[in-house]
Amino acid sequence: MNMQITSSTYIRKLNFSILRKLSDFLDPDDRWKEVIVLIMKPSGEPRYTQIEVRRFASLAKQGESPTIDFLTNWGTTNATVGELVDILKSNKLLAAAALLLPEPASEVLPQAENDRNTPTIEFEPQSWPLPVCPNPQPEKPAETAEPDSTGYLSFLYHELMDITGNFDDRPTSEGGNRLGEGGFGTVYKGFVNNLPVAVKKLSPEEDILADELRLQFPFSLFLKHPNLVDMVGFSCDGQYPCLVYVLMDNGSVLDRLACMEESPPLSWSTRCLIATGSARGLDYLHNNHHVHRDIKSGNILLDDQFVAKISDFGLTRASPTRSSVTMQTERIVGTRAYMAPEALRGEITPKSDVFSFGVVLLEIISGLPPVDENREMPCLMELRYEIEDEDEDLTLEGFVDKKMRDAGMAQVERTYTLACQCLEDRKVKRPTIKQVHFIPIIQIKIWI
Repeated sequence: MNMQITSSTYIRKLNFSILRKLSDFLDPDDRWKEVIVLIMKPSGEPRYTQIEVRRFASLAKQGESPTIDFLTNWGTTNATVGELVDILKSNKLLAAAALLLPEPASEVLPQAENDRNTPTIEFEPQSWPLPVCPNPQPEKPAETAEPDSTGYLSFLYHELMDITGNFDDRPTSEGGNRLGEGGFGTVYKGFVNNLPVAVKKLSPEEDILADELRLQFPFSLFLKHPNLVDMVGFSCDGQYPCLVYVLMDNGSVLDRLACMEESPPLSWSTRCLIATGSARGLDYLHNNHHVHRDIKSGNILLDDQFVAKISDFGLTRASPTRSSVTMQTERIVGTRAYMAPEALRGEITPKSDVFSFGVVLLEIISGLPPVDENREMPCLMELRYEIEDEDEDLTLEGFVDKKMRDAGMAQVERTYTLACQCLEDRKVKRPTIKQVHFIPIIQIKIWI
């Protein structure tokens, strides 16, 4: 189906065939460089540094297109065809401009990202069972809640209010019950039969609730693995539907790497176990034909033994054929600092999870956050270009988290190499998560 292009069409929505035709105009004689130097941030500064321009240029030596790569990258900022055409015309690249807008087109305001009327062809597993909301019942304490037909505890909403201090929004560090923000809702701490639990109070938006309940509940019902979080029960008789999970005592990998709440730094051996466990959990998902779509350090939780458990399955998708083939959606979701190029174009593929896992490996090595606006290159994944550039001061040794005392550079180098393989721009060049799992780089023996 041909796509109607207007000046307000997002660049990220352009078909690959259009990008390929643009590259035919701009790749020869490096005409793309005349375009990229005129792309500015809202502050008026150039969006791309010389290091980034050199990285795009290096793609030509690999037989790839710098034009397609930088347009895909720029498209993640919601840049429009009109902006691109203005730059093309200012450089008198009229043939390339005419390819996009052959004649004056009426201006149409860009469609909002969260427009509920946006068509989508992504699979929705309608046949999966949902928890049946109970009819009003006599009040009973949470400690006596009984499993329903699914085998999970069915809670009344007021019971969850009781065990979370009426959903006390003060952080736990200040005596409240709020653990943080999860996908689609806020997470609170509570106790059921003396078991610490995490209660996720889902967001009130109807479309989000439908997604969350339709995905997270059946996901937890059918898929069980030591490296996935365990669900305890649910509630859907009150103002907000809730999901109840076993509480992970050591929080998220993101918080532990940042030593939040004055927690001690993670040792290299513990970080390797976390990487291994995360890879195993992700391998299990892919073996069962599921793509997580939001793998990140904030969604990898740690129990009291620092066993990694993947959480937040609200964006997880399964293919209608139950096979791990690439699907397409117009609803772009995920966390941008972890998203693969194809994910930003709406593709759903297991290789996108592998890309995100590569970012997590960089976090494990460096202890740095995935995004830091104070860095010259805010996204962590981009720092690898500085490490590989001999003209830059950053080295792998300087990249390693100084808070670790037991890291051997040989192991760090192998893990860094694996991370870079996961972060290949072209998905066909990335390993599968099973290949990552069985690479002995992160399967080390623990020493005392």
